[in-house]
Amino acid sequence: MSDHSGFRFDQAQIAGGAGLIAVDEHTSIGCWVHGISAQDIEITVPDTSLIPDVFMLTSSPLDPLKVCCTLWRTDETIGARFR
Repeated sequence: MSDHSGFRFDQAQIAGGAGLIAVDEHTSIGCWVHGISAQDIEITVPDTSLIPDVFMLTSSPLDPLKVCCTLWRTDETIGARFR
């Protein structure tokens, strides 16, 4: 998945910060959350192959826990949309 079509940011972006991605009920992976808009987010992790297509994300720039759906990925970056 590396097609960035449909992925966009609003003018009003929120500053990024550290976050955690819940891979399953026992495993979380640290990440850096940036490029946050009302519906899309960009996340940097050491290895995107460890992140499922649908995941839960928590981060201080975001309010409650967010469910995200992967739109594209590179080796270290994921573009996702809030569900």
